[in-house]
Amino acid sequence: MFNEKIKPPLVLTLICLITCGLLVAAYEATYVDNTGVITDKLTAGLTEVYGTADGFEMLLNDDGTVLTYDGVTSILSDGTNYAFEVTADGYSKGGLHVLVGLSETGSVQGVSIMTIGETPGLGTKVQDAGFLGQFSGVKYEHTISSENSEPVKAKAVWGSRAEINSLYIKYSFGNDSGDGFTLDAVTGATFSSEGMYDAVKTALAAYNEMNGGAE
Repeated sequence: MFNEKIKPPLVLTLICLITCGLLVAAYEATYVDNTGVITDKLTAGLTEVYGTADGFEMLLNDDGTVLTYDGVTSILSDGTNYAFEVTADGYSKGGLHVLVGLSETGSVQGVSIMTIGETPGLGTKVQDAGFLGQFSGVKYEHTISSENSEPVKAKAVWGSRAEINSLYIKYSFGNDSGDGFTLDAVTGATFSSEGMYDAVKTALAAYNEMNGGAE
């Protein structure tokens, strides 16, 4: 008799808890900041990349809305450096929420992962310093072609390969990508590795567009 009385409310409580958890997870995954306020996650990301978040402000359009680009949720700047908030697909759709920091020269200063939804023990290894370090110094470049030559595609190039602390399996995106960059992907996590590469390229492309560059 006791079990019959206690079981229905217990089941209902569990259903409510599960539902609330799913709602919170969905909110975290889809929330976009439109207020111009720098969130705690962004502050932590800026601090990881630059050592401080002091002086950084979110860039806004003339109408007060947050400035965005394709794939870029927000852009923060201290007047010299620029940090791009990017959500990219890895093995999981939208599984990589990162902040890509660029220096005053337009090269990658560092990458901070704010949220990751990749496979534990595999895709989550893209958080390792050895993997992220390979993007340091990469920048977006175009070469102006002469009258007698074909236009040269924009490309991402190495800054200093010596900054890589450890190497993973070599993975190349091929010559048809137009890139001079070769990614060292995490073994067994190609999709997550490519997702991080795409996130960095997205930030570099947005920076280029901000500065009036051509594709």
